Amino acid sequence: MDFTAKYTLNDDEKIVIRKINDLLRKSEKTYSALYSGFLTPAEQTLISHVDEFFGSISFTGGYDDAERRLCRVCTEEYAEDNGAPIVLYSAEPTDSSAIISHRDVLGSLMGLGIKRETIGDILVKNSRSFQFFCHTSVAEFVELNLKKIGHYRIFPKRSELSEIVGPERAAVSINVSAMRLDCICAECFGLSRTKAAECIKKGAVSVNWLVCDDPSKEMKSGDKISMRGKGKVEISDIGGKSKKGRLFVNILKYV
Repeated sequence: MDFTAKYTLNDDEKIVIRKINDLLRKSEKTYSALYSGFLTPAEQTLISHVDEFFGSISFTGGYDDAERRLCRVCTEEYAEDNGAPIVLYSAEPTDSSAIISHRDVLGSLMGLGIKRETIGDILVKNSRSFQFFCHTSVAEFVELNLKKIGHYRIFPKRSELSEIVGPERAAVSINVSAMRLDCICAECFGLSRTKAAECIKKGAVSVNWLVCDDPSKEMKSGDKISMRGKGKVEISDIGGKSKKGRLFVNILKYV
């Protein structure tokens, strides 16, 4: 029985749910943990709200701050699990003057003809060296065929997950009228509160890797917020109040 209409009327979203349901059924038969391809925050949110998957799914992306993550499907506590099928690659152009971006790396990877769901997060450091997560199903192909990023020659090498170079973060202090999501987004991403609320309602904002469309959601220390096309921040701590009653909030801005 197709239960997807309970959760969405969007055909693409129904396909996502069905794929996870297929993994669930297979996990039951094989008594093993299975993994999906890399999912967007929106897809993760969708799956997380499916009652039929409750208690049987979790997410992993290779490191704690990963936005694109695999869905681990397992119906039994002691089922066989060979581990997440994730490979980390590191590289930098041989040309010391090269300047590359996230878009450059993604474009070159997609130019190989592989699916987007086989590539996880891409981490670029100092506009030069970079790392990316790859599904093991295409890892060997990528390693053999990814020779250039743009016009620059590279030699990708497999790295241990312990060698992940996390994104750099800068400490910034803001002050807001309330700890609502729209207030925080407005100050962090240079928008009006009205515009920030519009972006949130459109599904462009994720809180702790899951899409949140509620502008009034209360934020707290430790929450990570990302806005499509604007970046990501983490709430470090909440200080005191100004004479006008506004809250001082310390954040870490990913750069």
